[in-house]
Amino acid sequence: MKFKVSGNHLEGELSFSIFANASSLYYLDLSNNKLEVETESPSWVPTFQLRSLNLASCSLNKKNGHIVPTFISTQYLLYLLDLSENSLEGNIPCQLLFNMNITDLYLSGNKIDGSVLDCSTNVTSPLKSLDTSDNHVKGSLPKNIGYLLPGLSLVDMSSNALEGNIPCSFGYPPLHLIDLSHNMLSRTVPQSLTKNGTRLMLLDLSNNKLQGQMLPKDTNMTMLRALHLSSNNFKGVILPTILNSPNLLILDVRDNDLSDNIPEWLYDHSSLAILILSGNRFEGHLPRRLCQMKTLQAFDVSSNRLSGDIPSCLNNITFWKKSSLSLTYWSYYVKKLVLQYPYLFREDDIQSIIATETLPLFIKNRLYPFRGIPLMMVTAIDLSSNQLTSSIPSEIGELSQLLFLNLSDNSLTGSIPISFRNLRSMESLDLSHNKLRGRIPTELVGLTSLSIFSVAYNNLSGRIPFERQFSTFTSQCYEGNSELCGDPLPRKCSTTNQSKPEEKKGIRMIDHPFFFYAFVTVSYALGLWAFFGILIIKKNWRHKYNRVVDGYIESLFELLSKYR
Repeated sequence: MKFKVSGNHLEGELSFSIFANASSLYYLDLSNNKLEVETESPSWVPTFQLRSLNLASCSLNKKNGHIVPTFISTQYLLYLLDLSENSLEGNIPCQLLFNMNITDLYLSGNKIDGSVLDCSTNVTSPLKSLDTSDNHVKGSLPKNIGYLLPGLSLVDMSSNALEGNIPCSFGYPPLHLIDLSHNMLSRTVPQSLTKNGTRLMLLDLSNNKLQGQMLPKDTNMTMLRALHLSSNNFKGVILPTILNSPNLLILDVRDNDLSDNIPEWLYDHSSLAILILSGNRFEGHLPRRLCQMKTLQAFDVSSNRLSGDIPSCLNNITFWKKSSLSLTYWSYYVKKLVLQYPYLFREDDIQSIIATETLPLFIKNRLYPFRGIPLMMVTAIDLSSNQLTSSIPSEIGELSQLLFLNLSDNSLTGSIPISFRNLRSMESLDLSHNKLRGRIPTELVGLTSLSIFSVAYNNLSGRIPFERQFSTFTSQCYEGNSELCGDPLPRKCSTTNQSKPEEKKGIRMIDHPFFFYAFVTVSYALGLWAFFGILIIKKNWRHKYNRVVDGYIESLFELLSKYR
């Protein structure tokens, strides 16, 4: 019997003893309701053998100290157990790790503390998926963790208090996903993890204290799709070992101490969709080679030391111009992976990994986390806080599917391109802290999706557009421009700030087609009357004119008579 009521609005207390006599029950899912589930009282004896049990977000055993249900030790056929988001306390029970048939164990979002695998056993675990993220697990990872969990394919221990190094034995199990982010792990990335990690699809070591080179020199992760190494202490350059991961979709190495030029071979990577290099010490120019990255969706090189011009060829990048390609692109790589390795992956497995993938992006000094499908659809360019010069290429206005554009804190000159009126999908546009001149194009009021806008601290002048959504932008969006006027600034526009009506009217009249036709008609009439007027006044001219006309008529008749 299968019983599933997850994701509803069920409320109240539920005693688990009501299922005691359901001997045919093998699948039970009460997750994501507003229930308070008690498994310890009243006392009862189960007659069933569950295969799958999901009690996520059930306020489990609230009256009994949030303990792990004791009846689980009697479920010898159980392979999936989800007790996440229940405020469970204490250590991870060893019986869940070693003494049962559980292959998929999810304990995230609890208050579990103690050390990892603090169990006295020589028995190996059958676990394939282990999620202890967002708990209070502390201490070091056991040196033999890879041998204790030899079948592990997905491990998520993120957001705990783990410290010490990543054991070399981590490279032993057939791992597909590793997330150790948001801990206090130190030292270097072990060679065994990346050299033998040919099955790895996702590696997230961000927000730790790792150091040394970004990756070992002989890294060989051929199936890698996402690599997150941000917020560590990595130094040096990006090594070409990244090319050993030809299907890499996401590379995030922000907030490290990487230096030198961004290697040009990186721009030749055939599948990168999201490239985040911000918060390092990269120098040099952005080459035109960047425009070869046809699949690029998000490009962030902010807070570096880049100089020179913005490449004018950015309109060559497909995803920033055409709509609804991202989902197709990601789906293509999912299907490709399944076809390449049917003995390893099912399509549902890969989709679930992508669905849990999260990438934070800074937009207007705020961190916005993008997950799952929104992450697949995000399109962004962030070149802020560098030393870029020259004018903004008008070709950027062709990127009609771009959602976020940040060019702030540079030394850009010239005017705001009128072509920006074509950025119909734009939600955030930041051009502040540059040296831009001229007016804010009134055509920008047509960007109806725009919710964040700033041109503060430039040299702009004239009236501020204040129609449509522009009426919602505050004075902070325009401060630092002494010649801007009009709402929302307190500075009113004088006649010198505006074009004179007479001049506009005159220009409109000259350019009007009526003016051209009237000019031609008058000129023709004047010329015609001038000619006949002379003939009327001058009698001898009139006689000469008549003789000439008569001569031409006689010549014409003679010519016609020859052909009769």
